[in-house]
Amino acid sequence: MDTGESYFGKYRILQQLASGGMAHLLLASIDGPDGFSKPCVVKRILPEYANLEAFSRMFADEAKVAALLTHPNIVQVFDFGKIDGQYYLAMEWIQGQSLDRVLRHAWKGAFPLGPRVAVDVGLAISDALAYAHAKTLPDGTPLKLVHRDVTPGNVLVSRDGIVKLADFGIVKSSVNLERTVTGVVKGKYPYMSPEQITNRELDHRSDLYSLGIVLYEASTGKRLYKRDTVEATIMAASQAHVPPPSEHNPDFPPGLERILLKLLQREPDARYQSARELHVDLEKFRASQNWTSGGRELAMLVTKLCPPDPSGQMPTALPAFGSASTRTPSGAPGVKPHESSGLSRLTPSGTLPTQAQPPPTPGAAGFPWGIAVAAGVSALGTALFWYFAA
Repeated sequence: MDTGESYFGKYRILQQLASGGMAHLLLASIDGPDGFSKPCVVKRILPEYANLEAFSRMFADEAKVAALLTHPNIVQVFDFGKIDGQYYLAMEWIQGQSLDRVLRHAWKGAFPLGPRVAVDVGLAISDALAYAHAKTLPDGTPLKLVHRDVTPGNVLVSRDGIVKLADFGIVKSSVNLERTVTGVVKGKYPYMSPEQITNRELDHRSDLYSLGIVLYEASTGKRLYKRDTVEATIMAASQAHVPPPSEHNPDFPPGLERILLKLLQREPDARYQSARELHVDLEKFRASQNWTSGGRELAMLVTKLCPPDPSGQMPTALPAFGSASTRTPSGAPGVKPHESSGLSRLTPSGTLPTQAQPPPTPGAAGFPWGIAVAAGVSALGTALFWYFAA
């Protein structure tokens, strides 16, 4: 008998959560005997992209890497396959919000998250990165993983206060190292390290820099590099000027300021050399403040800033949909270029920035010609890798 329900293979589709030019995110359920039902999120690639070899490889690489990672602060991917010409990934369902959305609501309501929340997020994500960066293949070969997309849109906060890192869609690792495209910058410009945005060789310390930007913005309520044009954002991120958090808030904890400024050093050798080292420093700082774990505080914050809809339906925490609308391989049809996603263009007051920081005047002393050229190359990368803004 036809129940009218929609199925995708063994997955019963409950609702569409998001849609990009290349894929859909679906809330689904795996059903079994005696009323068993397990909700999950399915990322389903549209058939026209399944035949693109470059895209298929990229999607398979994401699945291979995700299959190796099992950590309480990383979104778990548990199934990968192809049904009726459509590749898919199935992953755990997170009831909550992305940090991106939490920050947007906080800024619009003039309700800064503050240092304590930033520390809790930093502890969770640094633990996830420490695990991922140290991961090896089954034969013991180092995975050499670099996430390359640590942004508020890929930090998910559940309604239980659990923080998870999502979206390994553009990860660099030994799984796909031979297919890294020279001259293409992958990631979201406002959260790139200086070496990433200028397309230099990068390692795991680039992820730590990106995490530093996330924590800076969460703790101060101020955007660091985001400007109102792509070009101005690229220039700001390339110059890597970081105002001390105490310039925004004289009462900002000096210990946390020291941690953030070390994370955001231009040169990788001057930063923390591992996510584990960062995690230890954050733990010491939290203990010095007599702060307990903020899981309950985070849970209350998500509920306050992003309450359930009137029907009582819990929202689903989604990554920035970067790997669903995915960075488009060369030749992929039907997707318009889009500015890199991440936080909205709103300032903490809820308005558009009044003026982007202009680049230095040509001919002025110290004009960074190398950075400017690299920024131009970076801008060209958007012709190949575009992002769906959450």
